[in-house]
Amino acid sequence: MTLPSATGLAPLPAHAGGAALSRQGAQIMERGAAHAHAGRWDQAAAAYRDASRLCPRHGPAWLQLGIALTRLGRFQDAVAALFSALQQDKRCADAYAQLGNVFQLLKLPEEARESFRNALAFGRAPVEMMAAIVFTSLEASHWESLAQDMATLDAMVAGGKGHPLPFFCLNLAWTRQQQLAASRAQAGRVFQGIPPLPPRAARRAPERIHVGYVSSDFHEHATSYLVAELFERHDQERFAIHAYSYGIDDRSPMRRRIERAFGTGFVQARDLSARALAQRIRADAIDVLIDLKGYTLYSRSDVFGYRAAPIQVNFLGFPGSLGSPHYDYLIGDPIVTPLEHGDGYAECIAQMPVCYQPNDRQRPRPGARDGQRWGLPPDAFVFCCFNANYKITPPVFACWCRLLLQVEDAVLWLFEANPQARRNLTAQAAAMGVAAQRLHWASSVPLDQHIARIANADLFLDTLPVNAHTTASDALWAGVPLLTVLGDCFAARVAASLVNAAGLPELVANDLDDYERIALALARDRGRLALLRQRLERARDSSALFNGASFAADFEDLLWRMMERARAGKPPAALAASARDPAPIAPARRGAALAA
Repeated sequence: MTLPSATGLAPLPAHAGGAALSRQGAQIMERGAAHAHAGRWDQAAAAYRDASRLCPRHGPAWLQLGIALTRLGRFQDAVAALFSALQQDKRCADAYAQLGNVFQLLKLPEEARESFRNALAFGRAPVEMMAAIVFTSLEASHWESLAQDMATLDAMVAGGKGHPLPFFCLNLAWTRQQQLAASRAQAGRVFQGIPPLPPRAARRAPERIHVGYVSSDFHEHATSYLVAELFERHDQERFAIHAYSYGIDDRSPMRRRIERAFGTGFVQARDLSARALAQRIRADAIDVLIDLKGYTLYSRSDVFGYRAAPIQVNFLGFPGSLGSPHYDYLIGDPIVTPLEHGDGYAECIAQMPVCYQPNDRQRPRPGARDGQRWGLPPDAFVFCCFNANYKITPPVFACWCRLLLQVEDAVLWLFEANPQARRNLTAQAAAMGVAAQRLHWASSVPLDQHIARIANADLFLDTLPVNAHTTASDALWAGVPLLTVLGDCFAARVAASLVNAAGLPELVANDLDDYERIALALARDRGRLALLRQRLERARDSSALFNGASFAADFEDLLWRMMERARAGKPPAALAASARDPAPIAPARRGAALAA
């Protein structure tokens, strides 16, 4: 899952002051807008640069240049351009909003939050900006005004002032229906004015189903770490697979591996407009088109508005509904998406029988544990959470601190997403009586080092209401027991699905109090924890969670069921998991035995 920018990285300038443009300058700006609309950000940036040179006091030229440079990953240059826009109009809300986006990408969430506050003060969409303020406060672990800001946001939404971006709703205490409303609002923005392509001529029942995957993440990225083996295991006699990549080519081994899996079906679509990409997909006669991004950073969901394929699917990238009739199915499983939760999704639920999240058996295996290599104190009990900092909420962190106060030899090992969060969490811990040396920090490292490192933890403590996703699979693969809480919405149920598929349903707590009791019991009974670890190490080779061949077969069966309905002229409908369901999570008091 990839977080978005607060405003989608491309706000339309409502106002940016300064000098008026000449006719030549206006033509240059129009040329830049055409390039930007087509996704040609190099050419767009060049045009906006020309316009800003022609009229240095024209604020919109600087604003649009800042947007284009952001899309090119030239963040420092983007900041300079946006400051130039603000020099022309110190009240330009759109420039402040875009500046907040760039500060987020520079891992400066506190500066981003203040930029969004300025955008709010000068009239930018209030719900959008307040949600961005809440999210960047979570990113920075700066909680001083968090409760008040959340209450203000809830009041704005309840008062009919709009909806925040769907991603920002995930970490709020919202229902599925509230999240769906935000996704419907986003769908209205994304798909407005997009005319569908003419209906595709009916194909005779083909021997092979043509499946297309659309993403910007076909490189060294968490999504690819999960899904690469699925691509490789597709039955080429039953499926013709295509990848439509609009992201970077980082020339990494993962990129080359994915290109090999698709062969001639790998399409570099980075320079194609949404309509041109949809036309290419139509020309390839794709039957099932799968969006691996959803409403996350650099998404191209607008492609799906053209209805290039008769069946369009939301899978893996966004943990929730996309709120649009342009998507027929959402792929989940009996835990993340029980059929009785269907009122929280615009799509029809299509259930995998075990777990919706694929895994890659070719990922590195952990070696011998060596905590001192990673700066951990010898003989310490290691609680860890390598989730992104925005997932850490005040109640969860308070629980962790209480555990540290009760387990004297324990340390808490956290991922340092940005230095500001590290500073603020250290201060929060000190305020609760936990010394700074009880917290240890992990930086970003390549996947093989990450797997080797995380194996040195004793117990992974999950977050809520947004769980560990790829990080949970990494921990379980490394043999680290993971404790989670089964929540209400998709994002709050992912880790429960993973833990259950790995064969450890007793590590799914009922609520945060239950979670704390189980964590304390396991920290005090190292023998019982060692048995759980042994079960996980066996599960690496025997559990359904890491059975790539079984996952691919189940996934293909699900796609065939979608196609069978379509060929029969039936509309999409909920597709329940097959009869090969794993044993469900035990009912209430799942973790009672561990907590006793």
